Amino acid sequence: MEKNKDKSHLIDQLYDYLEEQIQELKTDRNQLNHKMQDMIQEKNEKEGAINNQQKIYQIRKVFSPLPLEIEEEKQPVSEDMIQIEKEIHEFQMILREKEEKITKLHDYQKGLEETCLFAEEFVEREDQKILFVPAFEQLMGYVKKLYPTQRINYQDSSESSKVCMTFSFLKGFQAVLESLLNEIGVFVLNFEMNIYEYKILINIEAKPKVIKNAKDFYEKRSVLENKLTKEFSIERWKTNAVVVKTMIEM
Repeated sequence: MEKNKDKSHLIDQLYDYLEEQIQELKTDRNQLNHKMQDMIQEKNEKEGAINNQQKIYQIRKVFSPLPLEIEEEKQPVSEDMIQIEKEIHEFQMILREKEEKITKLHDYQKGLEETCLFAEEFVEREDQKILFVPAFEQLMGYVKKLYPTQRINYQDSSESSKVCMTFSFLKGFQAVLESLLNEIGVFVLNFEMNIYEYKILINIEAKPKVIKNAKDFYEKRSVLENKLTKEFSIERWKTNAVVVKTMIEM
């Protein structure tokens, strides 16, 4: 138990460290973006000045026999423009790198959240006996925190059962969530649970978002099936509905 507390503390520290790095990157990104916007504004102003000079040059060329000093002034302005465009391009490259790092760190955080969610939080050992019903209610609470903007419909039950939570179920449940919420994307996720003394049935129904690539969508079924544990089976896999059945027995 003490080892689990130490591990949880280390995960919390790592999560906080990642958050600090993300905030620092965001600060740098915002400062760089502000500088780049200033450069873009300067570029636009110089482009406006060049356009005005060109108009004046055309007028003088037609009506004035005097030397066109303005033509001699065009070259330095053009060189300035080249330098400004170069600096803007460099800013864009740096900003792109910052965004990629922020995305990676967010992915690491997501992984830590899922690790905390599905690891020793409910099952320290595969043979440990934890009643399924209260554990699953707690699990759903974590899921809703993990996906705060996702529509997830689930109601706690007052019924009891002798069925226990297992590592095998958690592994399959994680695979289902990752597939539906992270890979496919759904409008709503509905959970319906039937509780018996020695058996629990869970019906998971999802309404997928608009599918842009049907072939890729159906290929994801095979990918998920390879990850599912014995408790899970896919009953329906259509672009308008996905249904996964779960049965946990004593």
